Amino acid sequence: MQDSTVLNMKMYLLDGSFISGILPYVEYDSVMKHPLWGSNLIFNNEEAVVKAHRDYIRAGAEFLTTNTYQASIEGFQKYLNLNYDQSFQLIKKSVTICRRAIMEESSGRTIRIMGSVGPYGASLCDGSEYNGNYIGKIDSKDLYDWHKPRIQALVEAGVDVVLFETIPSIIEANILLNILAEYPNQKACLSFSCKDSEHLSHGETFASAVEKFWTNDSRKQLIAIGMNCMDPQLITPLLTSVKTENVNFITYPNGGGVWDAVKKCWDNTQMYQVSIDDLNLWSEKGLKIIGGCCNTGVTEISRIRNLIDNLSS
Repeated sequence: MQDSTVLNMKMYLLDGSFISGILPYVEYDSVMKHPLWGSNLIFNNEEAVVKAHRDYIRAGAEFLTTNTYQASIEGFQKYLNLNYDQSFQLIKKSVTICRRAIMEESSGRTIRIMGSVGPYGASLCDGSEYNGNYIGKIDSKDLYDWHKPRIQALVEAGVDVVLFETIPSIIEANILLNILAEYPNQKACLSFSCKDSEHLSHGETFASAVEKFWTNDSRKQLIAIGMNCMDPQLITPLLTSVKTENVNFITYPNGGGVWDAVKKCWDNTQMYQVSIDDLNLWSEKGLKIIGGCCNTGVTEISRIRNLIDNLSS
């Protein structure tokens, strides 16, 4: 996949939350209370996964994300009682499932597959991807060893783009991109988790992360860089904070509500809805790919599809 495939359109639409997309087809607890957070469904409910992907294709998505955010060799061994090879093959199967959904939906459009690679912190199931507190507590070699096979599996399966997502720190991003460099023909997107309008979750500035990775050798493989899993109201200041020129951005915010940690549910009374004015502004800043993260389902992705189609020329 060459960079021009992103540049030849004004803006591309990524799918929404896998969890939101799958919930019409599975029991809530089987996903939300499972330590693999949906990745287990590759193993035990392929049909539901296919249906969720197909729904996002019908909604207008041009990129499908594999449900491997929480997938890892260790996780599959521990929670699914699989051996190493079975775990590796299961990660690859997520790409096959996406291809099946694309074929069955027969949309007539080009749908590309993004292989989801979440941060190590997600596997801890304690919200660490939103603070990066494990950085410095785990050896860099151990981080490399944990990430390497999951990336290798997605690359071998033939994903169009590897999606490093919800990454809380420059340190982990650097390890991921060093692994990516071992597959020089593989394209990728790098998306950070951010704690406010200027900083990554671990504390580095978003602007410094963009400058570091968009202007070094990683640029040969990155098609976009950005942020996800945050309030959509943070997008404008985060994009505006970047002084690096000619950046292709990716962003996929949460559904606009606020997570109530006490009640463990979304408070949608404070919801912010992305508007066409937002998209026009973000497009001027270099936004090339937009989608949705937590609490963003098919209805919202369809709405954003309509906004993109009506962007001013």
